[in-house]
Amino acid sequence: MAGSSIALRNVVYKDIYTEIESNELFHIKLPDGGLLIFQYTFHTDGVLKKHRLGFFPSPTLPTLEEAPELYRYDELYGDILSKQIVRFPIRFDFDPKNYRPRYHPHSHLTLGQFENCRIPVTHAVSPNGFLLFVLRNFYHQLYIRHTNVFEKKIPLCMTALCITANERGLPHFGFA
Repeated sequence: MAGSSIALRNVVYKDIYTEIESNELFHIKLPDGGLLIFQYTFHTDGVLKKHRLGFFPSPTLPTLEEAPELYRYDELYGDILSKQIVRFPIRFDFDPKNYRPRYHPHSHLTLGQFENCRIPVTHAVSPNGFLLFVLRNFYHQLYIRHTNVFEKKIPLCMTALCITANERGLPHFGFA
């Protein structure tokens, strides 16, 4: 998972984004500059060892005045133009090796760059599940317009339930 350490340091978000973008440490760049990272590691027998999935929204979208042609007919930007939106990274991590009861769940969601923000997640997250999560929640108008395309049945690479009974008693995300 080389190249992801910048996202874990005490660095201004704009600098983190710039380093990821300029060093091409992402897998997908969305039309608005949002970056998606899919990092999976498997054991030799094909069993998932760990993953890190990241969504890094662009910290510097062009304004309507700077690029009116981008926004005039493209619903992609409808959900992200509001001045009240605060852009921050989102990560889903699956890292059973570093599991610590109540503090570091096997699978968890991190919002922003909060060092100890680890919201338990029921399962490791598939690439398709992560992509649909980002599109459904941060590009909602585009998602609704193309729901039939995004909701097609894609074989899931299901992983075993990894949330503990203790973590189920905490606020958590169900992810299949």
